[in-house]
Amino acid sequence: MENQRDPSQWNEASYEQDFYSFDDPKDFPLLLSESNQYREASEHMLGIINKVVQFLFNHGYHKSPTLYGIAFAIGHPIIIATTMLEAARKTNVTKAAISKVAMDFLEQTGLPPSTALKTEMAKQTYKNTNGNRKKITDIAGD
Repeated sequence: MENQRDPSQWNEASYEQDFYSFDDPKDFPLLLSESNQYREASEHMLGIINKVVQFLFNHGYHKSPTLYGIAFAIGHPIIIATTMLEAARKTNVTKAAISKVAMDFLEQTGLPPSTALKTEMAKQTYKNTNGNRKKITDIAGD
């Protein structure tokens, strides 16, 4: 440790972004443009949707598969630590029924899927592997 250099004395060029210089948003007018207003409006609307889901859940719709489907679509806190299968069992429907509601909601609203849902790659993998399983009747008939 006798030959340790102080970074402030380095004369080598840095080709990485200096993110510490981005601390004042007034220096970047694009951050304060229309897209930021759109983002704020979008976040406000998602907040309203979250409150509506919570209101319905608290007022007697806690067994609604539609409510759970929307909750999975937006990643609402009522589905934290709950799998889609558990939600389906609570509401007496299949997992596919809740998934369909979630996907229909996302398609109608144009929202991106929440992290509570499977990725497109995972869906494709499931679709490919699920069709390749041998049925019990095929195994017993051989």
